[in-house]
Amino acid sequence: MPAGGSSEATRIRSKYPDRVPVICEKAPRSNLPSIEKKKFLVPGTMLVGEFKYIIHKHINQCHQQQGGGGATIAADQTIYLFTDSGMTPKTGSMMQEVYHQHKADDQFLYIQYSAENTLGA
Repeated sequence: MPAGGSSEATRIRSKYPDRVPVICEKAPRSNLPSIEKKKFLVPGTMLVGEFKYIIHKHINQCHQQQGGGGATIAADQTIYLFTDSGMTPKTGSMMQEVYHQHKADDQFLYIQYSAENTLGA
């Protein structure tokens, strides 16, 4: 976690009290590409499922910029989001709920993404 990050997140929260500061990165063993944008400031009322869609778009965008063309996520794969504690938030949860339950000491919510084959193949 970055040093001095708490003052950054605290400053963001005081300026935008209805928004949640999120740092989203690829999970260590994920075969998905890394997204360029890591820091997000999302509305607290945004659903986790909506945030997952944003990450999905960033992954596909990144893949196309790297010359991969086409979609990066196969039809039988789903993106999974994980908090630092390893919990997978429900898609119907609001981001502010996840933030209040899982924010780090530096006041950022750290989320990792990965893809897993949902058919178990």
